[in-house]
Amino acid sequence: MTVTVRTARTAPEFEQFRELAIEYEESLDPQLRHADFASELVALHEHYAAPNAAFVAAVDEKPAGCVALCELDGSTGLVKKMYVRPNCRNLGVARSLMTTLIDHARRQFYAELVLDTDRQRLSAAYALYHSIGFEECEPYGSVAYACPTFMRLRL
Repeated sequence: MTVTVRTARTAPEFEQFRELAIEYEESLDPQLRHADFASELVALHEHYAAPNAAFVAAVDEKPAGCVALCELDGSTGLVKKMYVRPNCRNLGVARSLMTTLIDHARRQFYAELVLDTDRQRLSAAYALYHSIGFEECEPYGSVAYACPTFMRLRL
């Protein structure tokens, strides 16, 4: 089993990201879904152009998961759309995605990363973020959906 992560740059890679992002959104409880999700899907190339980025993970060449990074402000990156297909969980896919994203964020000279999650409903994701060094923090920006847990990683 081989896990690979690449930055989405081509139309087929963005299509894989789109499919995974849709699966992610559909997997969430309705109160955690994002109000601007449909508009984001329309222009993925533009939305995730540098310094933003979208990443796709594969297990043995088959799409397995995704994550995205968006600039929140000049020094802070926002982690979005972390998702691993159920049949690919516990294989190191999520950690590989996050490691790639963090390396990219450092190359973009971000001072910190922030994300939102749900400690109870998304406990495996919360545990991963915590193991990487994310800590709970106060809410950031304007969030238009119910999210009880905000986290930050200083780079």
